[in-house]
Amino acid sequence: MKNTLFLVGLFISALTFAQSVKGEEITFTYIKLPSNPVTPKPTNYMSYVTASYEAENQKLLAQYEADKAQAEADYQREMAELPNKQKAADEKYEREMKAWNEKSTASKIIESKVLNENNRPVKDYVPQPYRRTVSAPAIKTAYDYNSLASTYLHIDGFEKGTNNTMIYTATLQGFESTAPRVVSEVKKEVSRVNNVSTTTDVTYYHLEFTYRHPMSFRVTNASNVEIYAASPAEFTEFKTYKGPATKTSPSTDITAMLKTMEDKILQDNLTAINHMVNDRIGFEKTDRKTEIFYVKSKNESHNDILDAYNAATLGFKLFGTSEEQGTLKLNEAINLWKTALLESEIDNKKARIDKDVTIALYYNLLEAYFILRNTTDADTILTTMGRMDLSNRDKKDLEKYNELYLNLKLRKAANGL
Repeated sequence: MKNTLFLVGLFISALTFAQSVKGEEITFTYIKLPSNPVTPKPTNYMSYVTASYEAENQKLLAQYEADKAQAEADYQREMAELPNKQKAADEKYEREMKAWNEKSTASKIIESKVLNENNRPVKDYVPQPYRRTVSAPAIKTAYDYNSLASTYLHIDGFEKGTNNTMIYTATLQGFESTAPRVVSEVKKEVSRVNNVSTTTDVTYYHLEFTYRHPMSFRVTNASNVEIYAASPAEFTEFKTYKGPATKTSPSTDITAMLKTMEDKILQDNLTAINHMVNDRIGFEKTDRKTEIFYVKSKNESHNDILDAYNAATLGFKLFGTSEEQGTLKLNEAINLWKTALLESEIDNKKARIDKDVTIALYYNLLEAYFILRNTTDADTILTTMGRMDLSNRDKKDLEKYNELYLNLKLRKAANGL
């Protein structure tokens, strides 16, 4: 009987402390402070996209139109001259035939048989005029630059306007690509027939070429004083396209493929430029993907942690649209987590708030403090976790949080916060 009661007690105890930490991925939006804020802060901005090659394009097109016009003029002139040239040829032929016909038969025989000459007149050929073909020049792609600017170039935290305005300009230098080449590679393939293995050399082919689209950007204040400008080196480096390997030689007509790649690299580079500008001088709306933890248990012993999780996920979601409402829910979660941590017993595996739960709640607090820019309370947690015996994974995560908060502190200092 005593043994039975003892086993029942162990079972109840196991139920009491059966718990596991669960994490759910969330993505929240926060305002990242500029690393180099503009002072005094402007009110507005205007954005533009230009192309350094447009003048050359216009020059080439103008020459093309001039060459076409000259070719047409030459054709019309030659057509006008054609009747006179044909008439002159006819008259010349008639004179020469008359002279030929006036020769004696003996003279003609001597020229033909003795001197081996055929002096019978031949009518001059008058060629038919033709329009000279003028090839269109190879020009770089022109875009709707206003649409590009309105789509890709924004400075978060500022309005578009003409009063006390920053001028934000991105300059395209043109898409470039090398001629495609077919690259062959011999691979050994093993086939098995009737339990006999045979190795053969098989040639595979793939298409390869390089491409790039250099760009630069410049931001100035209302007095045309430069705030930020760069020509990103990564845009000048050629990227390599390597097509799929096939046993047949691919076509080298890559016109459609190049158009797709040109559009994509244009979008990618302008997006990258906009991130650089916003990271430095804008109040960039930034998405952060992370995990928020709760505790799953077989009873209701961790309902407070679940309540905090629900409040936090709602708070993170609200923060992107209403900072005030988001902060209220996050503070609700923070208070629940901090209260639970008062029970922390990291050396007691049977504790309600054991080591795993403690670390999970610290991570939750670090995410909440980050979006609220609360570096003071975050430092306390980072210091405490730095003294704990952590797994290698947690050590790496802690290192990332230290870097995250160091960056936040630098940005707060730059913005006088």
